[in-house]
Amino acid sequence: MTNFSTLIYLVNSFQSELNYIDLIETGINNNSEKFPGTVAAPKDRTIENILNFARSYEVYQTKGAGFVEMNLN
Repeated sequence: MTNFSTLIYLVNSFQSELNYIDLIETGINNNSEKFPGTVAAPKDRTIENILNFARSYEVYQTKGAGFVEMNLN
């Protein structure tokens, strides 16, 4: 009897979890709120810093140590 009631509990809990996920997806899909049309862009200084880092970043493959990452100043 305990095996049967455990199975019922597992099925019911799994089914309620699926229903909860369906409710969330329905709520997201039916959301009529529109996002604002303005898009925030990063500052020019931020983009410059990222590009400078990318230019100074090097990865070399060595025989003894494998890949070595360097940030050249």
